[in-house]
Amino acid sequence: MRKRHPVGAEIDLTPVLSTIVHIIPIVLIAVRFVTVNEHIVENPTITASEAPSREKLDEQDAERVVVRILPTGFVVRGSSDGEANLPCRAPCGPADYDFASLSDAMVAARQRHPATNTVIVAPDGAISYDIIIGVFDAATQRVSGGQVLPLFSDPVLVDGAGVPAAAGGAP
Repeated sequence: MRKRHPVGAEIDLTPVLSTIVHIIPIVLIAVRFVTVNEHIVENPTITASEAPSREKLDEQDAERVVVRILPTGFVVRGSSDGEANLPCRAPCGPADYDFASLSDAMVAARQRHPATNTVIVAPDGAISYDIIIGVFDAATQRVSGGQVLPLFSDPVLVDGAGVPAAAGGAP
């Protein structure tokens, strides 16, 4: 048989109100982080006359300074002799790369390309971060006799896996 409640019984709303009081701040915080931003993007149309010519692309490519980091050493394209191969000492660990010669090659590249501030660093897949940071240091400045010579202020790290090593590494 069903249990009957007395006619004057009241419903206890305390658990429901307690739940609502706890849910309201969570919903307000969630609304703060879930905002919808609307960005209108207009793609400019490029006409044939505005597209860069092959000569312009070749000229831009000639102004690039690229440092390839290989398991066998460095290849710098854009130095005074066009391309410098800087092999590392025997096992090619982080201490075996020739950062002093790289610094010399970066100074020569800076003299050859005074208009650019960008150097492209393209490491092979198995290169450690210590070596990449050393290349960034050698590319951005040279410290000699207590004086700091600024070189390239904008180093760019790219994936060197698809960059051919024989071409010096133009991405």
